[in-house]
Amino acid sequence: MKQLNHFLIFSAIFSGTILGGLPIAYAEKMSAQTQDMVIERMERVISAMDNSDGSYLPSQQRLADLLSERARQRFMLEVEANCNGCKGSTADRLKAVQIYETLLKEVKVNDHGPILFQLAHLHDMAGQPDQAIKLFERIIKESKSKNISEEIVARSHSGLGDLLFQKGNFKEAHKHYSIALKYPKLMGRGLVIYNMAWSEFNLDRLNAGISTMEGLLKKPDLIARESADGIAYDPVFHSDIVRDLATFYARRPITNKELSSYETFSPKDKRKELLLHFASEADRLGQKKAAAVIYNRYLEDATLSQEERLAAFVKLAQVNYDGGDTSKSTQDFAKAAQEFQKNCKDVEKCQELEKTMKRYVTELHRSKKLKPDADLLNAYLIYSKTFPNDAEMAQRGAQIADDMGKHAVAMQFTRSISNNKSAAPEAQKNALLYEISAAEKSKNPVLQKAAYEHYLSVAPKGEKSFEVRYQMAYLTYQQKNHREAAQAFYELAMDKNGKMDLRKKSADLSLDCLVQMKYEDSLEDWAWQYSAAFPQARTEYETMARKALLNRSARIANDKNSSNSDLKKSLEQMQKANMASAKASDKVIFYTNMSVLAQRLNEDEIFVRSLQALIAQPGVTEARREESLGKIVAYFERKLDFKTAYSTALKMKFGKTAQKDKELRLGTLADLAALNPTKHYRAALKAGLKGESARSARSRLVLLSSTPVKELKAQASELAKDPGLLNEMTLLVYARTGDKKGLKSILSMSALRRQTAPNFIAKQEFYSEMESFKARIARHKLNASTDSRLQKTIKERVKLLKEADNSLANSLRFKDVTAQLMALNVVASENERMVRDLVALPVPAKLTASEQKQYLDILKQKSKPYFTKAKFAQQRQNEIWNGSSSLAQLLKDFTSVRPELKKLLRRELQLLAQLPNDSRMHSNIVSALNESTLSMNDLLSARKTVAENPENIRDIENLKNLETKIGHPLMASYLEARLGRIQKGRSL
Repeated sequence: MKQLNHFLIFSAIFSGTILGGLPIAYAEKMSAQTQDMVIERMERVISAMDNSDGSYLPSQQRLADLLSERARQRFMLEVEANCNGCKGSTADRLKAVQIYETLLKEVKVNDHGPILFQLAHLHDMAGQPDQAIKLFERIIKESKSKNISEEIVARSHSGLGDLLFQKGNFKEAHKHYSIALKYPKLMGRGLVIYNMAWSEFNLDRLNAGISTMEGLLKKPDLIARESADGIAYDPVFHSDIVRDLATFYARRPITNKELSSYETFSPKDKRKELLLHFASEADRLGQKKAAAVIYNRYLEDATLSQEERLAAFVKLAQVNYDGGDTSKSTQDFAKAAQEFQKNCKDVEKCQELEKTMKRYVTELHRSKKLKPDADLLNAYLIYSKTFPNDAEMAQRGAQIADDMGKHAVAMQFTRSISNNKSAAPEAQKNALLYEISAAEKSKNPVLQKAAYEHYLSVAPKGEKSFEVRYQMAYLTYQQKNHREAAQAFYELAMDKNGKMDLRKKSADLSLDCLVQMKYEDSLEDWAWQYSAAFPQARTEYETMARKALLNRSARIANDKNSSNSDLKKSLEQMQKANMASAKASDKVIFYTNMSVLAQRLNEDEIFVRSLQALIAQPGVTEARREESLGKIVAYFERKLDFKTAYSTALKMKFGKTAQKDKELRLGTLADLAALNPTKHYRAALKAGLKGESARSARSRLVLLSSTPVKELKAQASELAKDPGLLNEMTLLVYARTGDKKGLKSILSMSALRRQTAPNFIAKQEFYSEMESFKARIARHKLNASTDSRLQKTIKERVKLLKEADNSLANSLRFKDVTAQLMALNVVASENERMVRDLVALPVPAKLTASEQKQYLDILKQKSKPYFTKAKFAQQRQNEIWNGSSSLAQLLKDFTSVRPELKKLLRRELQLLAQLPNDSRMHSNIVSALNESTLSMNDLLSARKTVAENPENIRDIENLKNLETKIGHPLMASYLEARLGRIQKGRSL
């Protein structure tokens, strides 16, 4: 049954225009904003009016009309937004209803008609059809006795017909439509005729309904929308009428007459869409031949898009099949598949077309299940080629082909599944096995080989892959293709996932192939591998390989022209070789050759392991042992594993090295390994170590000592030969112990006369004294309780200020910017405070006005020198903050010195940061103190990086920088030496 879902929309459209007598009917269209403003103003005006006012009722009716119109417009917006009441139509409608119902009691009886119609319309829009029906019936009834316009009466009949239609009372609806159409001024006549046709359709008066629809389509002036702007052609209404006519036609046999009429009635711009709809309706209602005719007529349209043509071919094939024309259906299906491959671009449409084509093939299969033929097989081939991802349909096609004895075709189907990466793994697996089964059924060696090769290409690790590979290899072996067969058998023999009996056969056949080809190198290599792969035949394979191994490895290792590939291959073979049962002399040769190969390949770990194994062999010469140990030490040094390097070096004899150099070497390794190197350093000095190396050893003895002051005194005379080194040691010992008194004799040495240590240590005490004095003078207060106390405290303050002046003078002897700034800060701040305190003193009470003025002038005069001194000190501070290079140097030193000294420089920076100043340098100092410091994690990470990349210059330089700041004192110079060797192209 046709539901008049569009009724409310059309009612909303026409409601503002049908009542010629209503004030709102043809008013100029307002904007929503203007409309809201007018309604708001009218509500205010009416609220202020008296009910007896002659304009009260017309104003109320005008307001109701405006609310009704706004409700209509808002309802249209709600329909567009697909929301119920979201735009406010309900509230306006209810207000209008309330006003109209009030007006019915007040206005003249003959004026009820328009109001009743508006009320009926509003109830209808509000989803209250029963109330609307009652009002329409009342209008119709009262029209006989009251002066109600024909337009309202006509529209009441049509409105009542619509509501009865919705309730399923088609007979009464048809009656009221017929009455409405008798009125010449009926608005929306075309819609009434349209609804009347549907009433006839639902009353099983099909021919009458068709005639009514056709009659409407023959009168274009009725296919229009009536509005305040006049009558305009409605293309949407036109399309709806033609679309519904297709449903009417399809309920009786369709002839060329109906098809021609349908095309004539269709709007040109909608012809394709409507003709396709006509074909679908004919198909849906079982008129398959008629549907095929309509689809063919549709395909004659030259304006069809590629997707439209494709969809039509698919539907035509299905329609012909449904109609029993299998041959024509298959031809159309082929055309559809061809069109699909060429032109289908819309993903959603393509998916629907695929489902339709699949359904076609499935139904064809069902009809020919007992006796499949070439048409069915061809349909599967077409479908599989068009939709290669449909594994299920391809598998069905393979079964059909296999049942028909078409084994090659069956393989074609299964291969489309196994080659499809998007297919499910289980489907691929079954397809591969089915292909092998079909090939074996054919008893054709060419097909069998193709099936095996395809299986291996798609599933190299499938459960049947090992057996298939063996058969392939054996076939090649029988064809005397020994090179290819040897490789295939080797791979099978080394495949641990294969069956052991086939692996052993493969190993023996691979060696037989190598013997046939006289490939001795490969024979040795594979024999070693087989000795490990087949423990039960180990002796057999080892005997074949060991002699060739030693000779071949020596030849490759000593040949300067050997490629990296050859070297690597030989080394890998040696690593796999089992020398457990070899003679000691053979083992010495073996590990010697391995170490040479590893060294040429820069395989450090293998190199060290081979050397360690070599020196463990009995019978190795002392010279070879010493050389090997030296190489092992060098390796662990490269990896920064100084502990292992030291323990290895202890095993060396150092026969060609002087005792002092030996001990220095051992001491350095122990020192870098964080072990105790003292005994080695002292032994080196005792053995006659001289010069810079000796002084370096002595400096390490000082820093490593538990009593560094005592050790420094012991080593001072030698360290004094390098004043810079002595100065550094003195500073480090002081930073560690803070023992200025113990270092007194060192600080007085002539070697330090031009060095920084004496002054640096001395100023630390001055810093403390200044901090103490600053706190002491800041605590002092002037006591004005009595004249005597005031005089006393002023004298005390003056004395303290003189002491501050003396501190400033003392700071100059250090030539230290921090000391000067601390003293200047005290002088400036305290003199300024003195001025404030003097000015704030109370004036004696018994003084006259002139005496008070004289008293204040004296105070100002007395405070002036302090004011001047404060300003001078402040100016001097600013000059130092803004122009001193010493502060910049202090910051630079803070970022680069070792941790022992950094804590003293941090204290100095903290003292400076406490001094008030807004200069950039002051901000830089504060920022430097807040910056995160380097951690041991940073250092350990950098060491690990260098250990992994011993030749990376950038990583070494980064580590050197970290070691200088927070690491081992020797590491920086050690890394500097490594960088020099790398840059010279030498290996450490």
